Amino acid sequence: MNKMNKKQLMRFITEVSFAMDDIALYLDLHPACKQALASYENYQNMRQQAVKDYTNMYGPLNKYQVNDNNYFSWVNDPWPWEGECNC
Repeated sequence: MNKMNKKQLMRFITEVSFAMDDIALYLDLHPACKQALASYENYQNMRQQAVKDYTNMYGPLNKYQVNDNNYFSWVNDPWPWEGECNC
């Protein structure tokens, strides 16, 4: 995932998150489905790695990823409605 730029990595995180939500809905009706459980775990691992990569390269995505090295750096960049998102 390190070969993706900021925009590609954010899109990947969004897509994997959507897949996890979709599988979770399926698991609500089929909680013993081993294939769905395995898929969910696979997507969960991919998402965790992608979020880790994103945080290391571009800063935190939410308040739970803030630490002494990357605190609130997003305020230094233009906001999306300002016309120049650094995505």
